[in-house]
Amino acid sequence: MESDTTEKESSAASLETTTTITELQSPLQSESVAGGEGEATPPPSKRPKIVDADEKGRKVSDAEAEVESETETDDEPPQLIGVERVQSTQSNLRKFSRIPVFIVDYHNDVLEFIYRCLATRHLPLERNVLVHFDSHPDLVVARDIPASDSYNKDTMLNELSIENWIMPTLYAGHFDRVVWLKNSWCQQIPTGKHEFRIGHKEDRIGVDCPLDYFIAEGNYCTTDELQESRPVQLHVHDADSDTLDPSQFLSEQDAGGFILDIDLDFFSTSNPFLEIYKDANCYAQLTEIFHFESVEPAKKAGTATIADYCATAATRQKQLDALKRIFWHLEEQRSFDGLEKPDETVITPEIYAKIVQLAEQLQAKYPDDEIDWLLIFDSGSTTDNNGLPHHISTTKELEEYFAHFKRFLQRLPVPPVAITMAHSAQDDYCPQDQVAFIEQQVLRLLRDVFGDKLHEKAILHYMDDPWDVMKL
Repeated sequence: MESDTTEKESSAASLETTTTITELQSPLQSESVAGGEGEATPPPSKRPKIVDADEKGRKVSDAEAEVESETETDDEPPQLIGVERVQSTQSNLRKFSRIPVFIVDYHNDVLEFIYRCLATRHLPLERNVLVHFDSHPDLVVARDIPASDSYNKDTMLNELSIENWIMPTLYAGHFDRVVWLKNSWCQQIPTGKHEFRIGHKEDRIGVDCPLDYFIAEGNYCTTDELQESRPVQLHVHDADSDTLDPSQFLSEQDAGGFILDIDLDFFSTSNPFLEIYKDANCYAQLTEIFHFESVEPAKKAGTATIADYCATAATRQKQLDALKRIFWHLEEQRSFDGLEKPDETVITPEIYAKIVQLAEQLQAKYPDDEIDWLLIFDSGSTTDNNGLPHHISTTKELEEYFAHFKRFLQRLPVPPVAITMAHSAQDDYCPQDQVAFIEQQVLRLLRDVFGDKLHEKAILHYMDDPWDVMKL
C-alpha cells in the first residue's frame, strides 16, 4: 500500500458550516519522529489536531448564509450527487476577483475549500482538473469508506486522510483529470499518461488500471467488474525538467475548472516511517516481509494479460489479509500464543520466520507497552515495491526546484481558479526546519508570476484564519 500515512484518526468535532452540501470535518492523522540519545528511539507519537469545544469548526459568515439562502430558493445550487444527474455549465459560474490561496497543514483539509467552491459555483460540479505538485500521488483508496459515501461531504471531511483524499473526487466526477507533478526521485507511479476507468465493486472504489500502485492495495478490478464507472486521466511528469510543458495537459478550455495544488513536501520530503522503531531496524525488515511479486516485468515484456493482473491483485490481497491477521493478533495478545499459522502458500515459512525475528528484536529493544503492532502493519503496507520517497533537499537543490516551479507557472496556458497548498509538516513529510522557508519562497514565486491577479493575502487555514469564498 503506497500511502502517505497510516494511523487515520477522526475528530469528533463537526464543522458547523451551512453549505449547500452536507457538512464535514477533516480527519486527524500524524506521525511524529521522536528520538532520544542513549536509549531506544520510541515510535512516532500521535499528534491529532485539536478542535476547541467552543469553536468546533469554522462558523459560516452572515454573508455566506445569505448566499446559501438565496441559492437554495433561486438557483438550486449543486449537491454532492452523481454528476450524470446534474447539468453544470461554464456560463453560470461565479468568478473570484483574484486567485485565492488556501494553505493547510494536513493535505486532505484542502477538500473543505474545494467543496465550498463547488457549492458556490466558483468551480463546475464536474470535470475539473487537479494539477498536483507533491512527492506522493495521494491516490490511495480508503478501504473502510463505501464508494457511495463519495457524495457525502460530511463523511469525506471526517474520514479521509492525507493519502486518500483525491480518489473520491474522481469517483464522484468532480475531477476527471489529475496531473501528478513530482521530482524524479519519486517512483511510486511511472511517468506518462494513464487512462483508465474508476467505479465501484460491491460499493468499494476500484480502477481498471494495472499499475503496481493500485494492485498493491487490491484496488485493481477488470472493466467488467466496475459498476457506475467513468473515464479518468492521470498524467505523471517529472517536474525537475526544463522541458516540462503544461500545454501537454492543460488548455484554455480549462480556464474555469483548474485547481493548482501544491504540497510543500514536493520540494523536500522525508519518510517518517524510517524512524519507526529504528533501533530494531524495523522498516528494513518490514520491506522484506511485505514484498510482493510485481506484474511489471511481464508488462514490460509485453506478455502480461488481464488474467495476470487479476491473479497478482488477488495474491497481494491474500498476503495483506494474512499479515493483518498476524499483526492484529500481536496487538491483541502481545505474543504469538494462540495464533493459527497462515497458509504457507500465502505467507511462506521464510517470511513467517522474519516476522517472528522482528517481534523478538522489537521486544528486546522496547517495552511492550511502546510497541504498536497496528502502526507497524501500516508502516509495512507503505513499503511495497517502490515505497515512499526520502529526499531532504539541499539549499542548492531547493533553488533548482524553485526555478523549475517558476518556469512551469510562467508557461501555464491559463491561470488557476484557485490555489491550494499543504505544509505536510506536522506529519513529518516536509522537514519542519525547511517548511517555513519553502512556503515563503513558493508564495513569492506565485506573486512574481501572477502579480495582482493573486489575492493579496493567503488564507492560513492552519492558523484558523477566517475565510468566506463569497468575499474573495
